[in-house]
Amino acid sequence: MNERPEALRQNVVAVFLDRVREQPRRIALRGAQGLDYAGLEARSAAIAAALQRHGVGRGAIVGLCARRSVDTIAALLAILRCGAAYLPFDRSYPAPLLRRIYEEARPAAMLLDDADREAPFWDGDALSLAALAAGKERPREVDIGVDDPAYVMYTSGSTGAPKGVVVPHRGIVRLVRETDYADFGADQVFLQWAPLAFDASTFEIWGALLNGATLAIADPDAASLDALADTIRAHGVTTLWLTAGLFHLMVERRLDGLAPLRQLLAGGDVLSPTHVRRVLAALPRCALINGYGPTENTTFTCCQRITAVEDGGSIPIGRPIAHTEVLILDEAGQPVADGDSGELYAGGLGVALGYLHQPALSAARFVADPRGGGRLLYRSGDRVRRRGDGAIEFIGRIDRQVKINGKRVELDAVEDALQRCGVSAAAVIARDLGGAQRRLEAFVCGSDAEPQALRAALAAQLPAFMLPATITSLPALPLTPTGKIDRRRLAEQTAAAGAMPAAVGDGVEAALARLWCQALGRDRVGLDDNFFDLGGSSLQLLDLHAAMRATLKPDAALVDLFRHTKIRQQAAWIRGDAAREARGAVSGREAQRRAAIAAARLRHGPTRP
Repeated sequence: MNERPEALRQNVVAVFLDRVREQPRRIALRGAQGLDYAGLEARSAAIAAALQRHGVGRGAIVGLCARRSVDTIAALLAILRCGAAYLPFDRSYPAPLLRRIYEEARPAAMLLDDADREAPFWDGDALSLAALAAGKERPREVDIGVDDPAYVMYTSGSTGAPKGVVVPHRGIVRLVRETDYADFGADQVFLQWAPLAFDASTFEIWGALLNGATLAIADPDAASLDALADTIRAHGVTTLWLTAGLFHLMVERRLDGLAPLRQLLAGGDVLSPTHVRRVLAALPRCALINGYGPTENTTFTCCQRITAVEDGGSIPIGRPIAHTEVLILDEAGQPVADGDSGELYAGGLGVALGYLHQPALSAARFVADPRGGGRLLYRSGDRVRRRGDGAIEFIGRIDRQVKINGKRVELDAVEDALQRCGVSAAAVIARDLGGAQRRLEAFVCGSDAEPQALRAALAAQLPAFMLPATITSLPALPLTPTGKIDRRRLAEQTAAAGAMPAAVGDGVEAALARLWCQALGRDRVGLDDNFFDLGGSSLQLLDLHAAMRATLKPDAALVDLFRHTKIRQQAAWIRGDAAREARGAVSGREAQRRAAIAAARLRHGPTRP
C-alpha cells in the first residue's frame, strides 16, 4: 500500500493550484461572501505572504481560532502554502484545556478573526485574519512534500491529556482524489458545516476545493435543524456530511430539508436501520453513504453505499476506500477468518504521522505491518468482522472508549478528571438512549461537593461533550468479587432525575414536560429543573427546539431556549406572561453568548452553556 498513483503524488497546494488553472472563474466559495477559484488563490496568497513575513515556514504549526468564513478557508490554504500545518482551536473548549493544547503544540503564530473577543490562551500577539487578507503580495514558493504535516487535530486521551493527531498532505489528497466512495465532480456543492476542529471538515473543505467543486459556507451562527434545512436549500447544497445523531434528528424532524441532496454521508456512530429505511424511501435519488474512520486515518477508512437494509440486520461500515487497506487481526496479531471478530488495523496513504510530541503513545498505536515492508498500521481499537460479501461490520470497542455524537470520549479520562476534582473514587458509564444517542453518567464517592459544583469543576478541565449528564453520589461504588468496579450494576441504576410535582400546572407546562422527557430520555422532570443541569446536550436541545416549533410555538428561535432554561419559564414565555417569564430568565446578551458558544458545537457534539 506504499504505491502512490501519479495523481496522488502531489501535495494539497499543488492539487488546488491545478484546479485554479483549469477553471479560474468557477465559484469556489459560496455564502455571505463568494469567491471564484482565482479570487480564493489570490486571497490565500496574500495571507501566505504575510505569514512568511512573520517567520512562518516549512514544518511550523500555525494556530487558527476563527469562525467559518471566506477568510478562514483562505487561511487554511495560506498556512499550507507556507509549508506549515494548521491547528484549529475550538473556543467552546474550556480555557485551561485550550492552554494545555497550546503549550504542547507551541504554534509559531496564532491567527484569529475579528469576532474573537475572549481572553487569549496564547502567549504574545495574535495576527488578524482580515488584516493579513487585505495585502497584495505574493508568497515565496515552498517545496512541500506529500509526507509533510498538513494539520494537527486534537482528540480525547485516556489519561485526561488530549493528543494531537498529525495528518500529512497525502492523507487529505487520498481522501478526496482518485476515489469512488462518493461523487467528487466539479458540479457538486459541499456544505461546510462541521467545526474546523472536527475532522469531518477535512472531507467538506478539501472534497470541494481539490476537485473544482463549490464549498458553501454555512452562517457561523446557524445551528438549528431549520437553519440546516434552509442553508441546504439557499445554497443549492448537493453533498452533506452529518454525524449519526444529527442524521437521526434530521430524519425525524426535517426529512424534507434533505430533499435537495444528491449524496448524504453519515457516520461517527452506528446508524439506525429504521432511519436509514426512511431516507431510502423518501429520497430515492440521493445516495446514502455510511462513513467510518478514525482521525488517525484521515477521516474515512471504510464506506458503505446503502441501497437496502436487511431485516434484523445492522448497517455495515463497508469496504476500505481507495488507497486504504484494512486488516482484521486477533490479539496475537494474526488475521482472523471471515465472520470472526478482531481488531481493525488501518493502512495505506491515509495513516497519520503519529501524535504530536508523544512518541511512546505513537509507537503503541502506529505499529509495524506484521507482513513486513516497513509500512505502518494504525490500531483502531474497534472490534469488527468481515461478512461473506466482503463488507465489514462494526461490533464495538475493545477498550473503554465511546462515541458521543461522533466525538471520541475516553471514559477513563472523565474518571481521571473527577478524581482531580477531589472525589475519592469515580466511575463513568455511557447510557444508550437509542437512535445513536448516548449520555455519560458519573458515580462518585468520598466527596461532599454538590453535583452542580462537581460539574462546574469538570467544565474547567474538559470539553463540553465529555461532561457527564448526571453525577450521582454513592456511599461506595459497587465491586465485583475480584475487587473491580461493577459497572454493570451501575448501569442498572435509574439515572437521577428531578421530581415531577403531582400538579403539573396548566396544559402548556404539561406539554413541555412531555417534550423535555422525550428529548432528555427521562421519565420525570421538574418544572424548575434547568435543562442543562439535567445533562441536556446540544443534540437534545435541537430535538426539543424542533418539537417545540412543531407543537407549541412555531416562531421559537433556538436562542430563546438559552434564555428560558426551565419549564416554568418556557411556559410563561409561550403564554406571553412577561412578568413570570422574566423571573430567573437569562439576559438577552447572555443568552446570545451561550447560543454562540453552543452553535460552534451543535454540529458535532453535546454542549452546555
